[in-house]
Amino acid sequence: MADSRDITGKNRKFTGTDSIKLPSGTTAQRVGAAGGEIRFNNESNLAEYYTGTEWKAIDAPPTITAFTVDGGADVTSAFIDASAGGNATIQVKGSLFDTTGANVTFVGTSETLSTASITRNSANLLTVTIARSGFDNSNEPYTIKVTNGSGLSAELADAISQDSAPAFSTAADTTVLSTYESQSAPFSETTLAATDADGDTVTHTISAGSLPPGLSLSTAGALTGTVSGSSIQNYTFTVQAATSNQTVTRQFVIAITGNPYISATGGTITTSGDYKIHTFTGDGCFVVSNAGTPAGADTVDYLVVAGGGGAGVSGTSDPSGGGGAGGYRESSGAASGCYTVSPRGSGVSALSISASTYPITVGGGGSGSSSFPSKGGNGGNSNFSTITSTGGGGGGSGYGYGGTEGSRDGNPGGSGGGAGYSGPAGGGGSAGSGNSPPVSPPQGSPGNPTPGSDGGSALSTGSGNGATSSINASPVKRANGADGGNPGGPAGAANTGNGGGALFNGNGRSGGSGIVIIRYKFQ
Repeated sequence: MADSRDITGKNRKFTGTDSIKLPSGTTAQRVGAAGGEIRFNNESNLAEYYTGTEWKAIDAPPTITAFTVDGGADVTSAFIDASAGGNATIQVKGSLFDTTGANVTFVGTSETLSTASITRNSANLLTVTIARSGFDNSNEPYTIKVTNGSGLSAELADAISQDSAPAFSTAADTTVLSTYESQSAPFSETTLAATDADGDTVTHTISAGSLPPGLSLSTAGALTGTVSGSSIQNYTFTVQAATSNQTVTRQFVIAITGNPYISATGGTITTSGDYKIHTFTGDGCFVVSNAGTPAGADTVDYLVVAGGGGAGVSGTSDPSGGGGAGGYRESSGAASGCYTVSPRGSGVSALSISASTYPITVGGGGSGSSSFPSKGGNGGNSNFSTITSTGGGGGGSGYGYGGTEGSRDGNPGGSGGGAGYSGPAGGGGSAGSGNSPPVSPPQGSPGNPTPGSDGGSALSTGSGNGATSSINASPVKRANGADGGNPGGPAGAANTGNGGGALFNGNGRSGGSGIVIIRYKFQ
């Protein structure tokens, strides 16, 4: 209850615990005189006082405690992806918000963004929408500012930054790679990597599923490794691409198919481009673990050369025959790329193979004769699968007068041995026949019928007429017939299939061993 001073208008004092009633009215009903008047504005719902020049509302500033983005948890800082497009929904939480006049703005370093819409839910909650595209890196971070109708405001500094999420260029569930066991990455596969529009570093990991055995994903998003121990199936996996603030995922597929190419071991293995070459200089096994398919490669090219024949023994005036070259058989090269083949390979089909073991035989060179009436020995046969090349025929003996007629004859073989000569009394022998047993195209030539002359060669009678092939990536002439004596020729070099040359007035020289070379496309 007021005391007497309230009535007199001097030293008014309000006591008690209840409120007092101020004069109330609209803005239009204000009456300001000399200043000091106080009233309640029932339009703004605020008390106001007159300064003598203007009316000022009496209010407390609002406060901001937290906000949410698109229905997320309460936070005091967050990121918005401008590249996502559309509007973001932001709920600003706090107290003393003006339910009729509060506004929300987002203040960057050199710009202020306005909302697309605002709902003044209560004195503690304001819900706004704002275009995501308005936020940019050059003006971040943005402060959230709530301004009441009274002009009093609150700010939450460094509240929102712009950060675009990494983006994948490859569509979800794309089969990014079809490969097979033993293939090495990279495979020129469709990229798995995501990029970030803000230039942030993106780290890639596998977040679900698994890669085929032997492959791994680098943090940069590249596949590395060699497929091994896998089965024929599709591998489904999820790549997670993350920056410091954003994470996205995408599912991809890698298909492991049957190996369309041949896989094999054995011999000395070299490569020439997309082709693998197995060279056997001695007996061994060509072991095929995968036979390939017509879509890749399922046939092999081959060169099979037998051992060359040895030369007969000769005397001072009784020249012996040179050893014949080992049989020479090759395919046309159609299965494993263009390379030089001899006429012997023209039109010859490559060999089909299966996943099995193929024994390889490499024929040795025939021995030269060291005593009359022996002639040179035949070379050994070489074999791969259904292909057999016959050893070269030994050269006829030329030592001593008379003697048996047969000792002066060259032996038949892949290429025939040259005929020997045994003086006026014995006369000359016959040259050995080539391509014996017969195959098509012929594996060699007969020996020279002139007594004491050359053994047969791969392409035609006479020394130096061997065949040239670059099946092992460089041209090499093989299967040369040898010179008879006089003056004779050298021994056959190893793994050439060359015949052994005669030695004037001496023992015959040995033929060279053969060789087997297999070539195929492996990738």
